[in-house]
Amino acid sequence: MSRYRFVFSWRWIRLHVLIWLILIPSFIGLGMWQRSRYHERTAENAVIRTAMNAPPVPIEGADAVGAAVPQKARWKQLTLVGTYDAAHQFLARNRQENGNPGFFVITPMTLSDGTSVLINRGWIATVSSDQQQSPAIPAAPAGTVTVTGRLQQSETKGNTGIRDVTAGLPAGQISLINTEALAAKTGLQLRGGYAEVITSKPADASQITAVDAPSLDEGPYLSYWFQWWLFCVIAAGGWITIIRREAQHRDREAAEAAEEDEYEDGEDDDEPVAEDEPDTEDEDAAATPTTATATATATAPAP
Repeated sequence: MSRYRFVFSWRWIRLHVLIWLILIPSFIGLGMWQRSRYHERTAENAVIRTAMNAPPVPIEGADAVGAAVPQKARWKQLTLVGTYDAAHQFLARNRQENGNPGFFVITPMTLSDGTSVLINRGWIATVSSDQQQSPAIPAAPAGTVTVTGRLQQSETKGNTGIRDVTAGLPAGQISLINTEALAAKTGLQLRGGYAEVITSKPADASQITAVDAPSLDEGPYLSYWFQWWLFCVIAAGGWITIIRREAQHRDREAAEAAEEDEYEDGEDDDEPVAEDEPDTEDEDAAATPTTATATATATAPAP
């Protein structure tokens, strides 16, 4: 454990805080948010499938005057029979079809009981590069019209994210298909929400493109959910890897330092020791008596 003692230093504590108190909790939170979005989309798709598979019902029994459309009633298929009120129709701006800018044509339909319901007849394109300019609205079918439509909630900034700038728009244009605001503007007894046309008898103008059926795609939320949690695993694995590599690096440095110390000690042990050189003067002194003896012996007379 002593080889990992460095992880308690201040520099490494900052890394632990970054990984375990900032990154990983953030990744977990983002994964939980994507998880909730996935479950919301799944639940919404289930509501749409149920509504689309159910037979249409008369609007009189599904939507009351001034009542809010609940979330569970959205996409319910309705049958509406009445006449269009072209005097009170509007263009809902900034609506796209296949990426092209345009407007939704919103025309009230007066029912047999005198109440009205807003009908989204479909989409028409802008007429120029000026997206504020109102195109000509194709005439609605005359006389009694039978429409099969999808019930939608009254639009607000909260459920669409669209800011209401109707007050600054050209006459006849609106930002939101808001039942309460349009009831006040027209004086009509509007039922809650509005209906998107699926079929119309007689058929509407050919210039109008029907609103597409809702997509049942679950979106990228499931993959994002697991992606954020995978980042948690990667962050934890990276933290472990960094610590292990640092420990290995320190071990190598310690081993290299030990080898250098051992090598230096070995060089000191192998250095030869110098022998004392004989003293020349002493050698000469030692040799002198011997020479004298030899000379005396050579000159002595024979007996």
